[in-house]
Amino acid sequence: MKNTAITALIILLVSPLAWSEDDPRVGYFQETVTPLELLGEEGAKVISPIFPSDQKLTWQLSVPENYDPTKPAGVMVFIGFAEWGGGKKVWKPVLEDKNIIWIGLIGGGDKNPLNERVMRALLAQAVLEREYNIDLNRYYLFGYSGGAHVAAILATTKPELFKGAIYYGDALSWGRNVPPKIDLIKQNKFMFMAGSRDNDVKEIRRVADAYREAGIINTEYSEIMNVGREMPSVSYFEAALEFIDSGVAVTKESE
Repeated sequence: MKNTAITALIILLVSPLAWSEDDPRVGYFQETVTPLELLGEEGAKVISPIFPSDQKLTWQLSVPENYDPTKPAGVMVFIGFAEWGGGKKVWKPVLEDKNIIWIGLIGGGDKNPLNERVMRALLAQAVLEREYNIDLNRYYLFGYSGGAHVAAILATTKPELFKGAIYYGDALSWGRNVPPKIDLIKQNKFMFMAGSRDNDVKEIRRVADAYREAGIINTEYSEIMNVGREMPSVSYFEAALEFIDSGVAVTKESE
């Protein structure tokens, strides 16, 4: 990818950040910050070919009401096909129960350039580490429809950061060339999900099979009966999250 060197440097820039000891915000809210505010002058200069240092970037956060800074929280980075970054309200209890912070891209939909969508997803770590104590061993992706393509690119090029991914409503194969970091990818977990009425259901299942054939044994496929590409119900979401967070596959009946 064209901006591989830049994105690699961003990981190095944000990794030393320490979480704040002040009372952190909890609940459902948006966070807007410029690259300069987020990364400082040097870091902002690095990503200036993608975002000007004074450009306002926004993410949607959902932080568990019971967030405890002494207990590092897991993270779900959401990439959708549209400009919104939220999930479903009924998922909130699941995220709270599992101590996971949701952070979704706003302005990261399909109409935006790939390098901008990738950078917004990578910068999510820096956004969170300004205020929260997060567990990088529980740092995941959720790609929805066209956002699943971006999530797949990140999951297979940055497996040292993203420890698992949920691909819903679409999927992306790496083709004939096995990813250079395949050994790290094999250590992570992947859940492919599709509605039984989705036009791409066969393709999603095919890509899931390709993951398994490549030796990524922690791969599951879940098909939701009688739906197209609507967001999954809470039980399917919980089962998918349970798998990538623990490796235990949970079969849910259709609803």
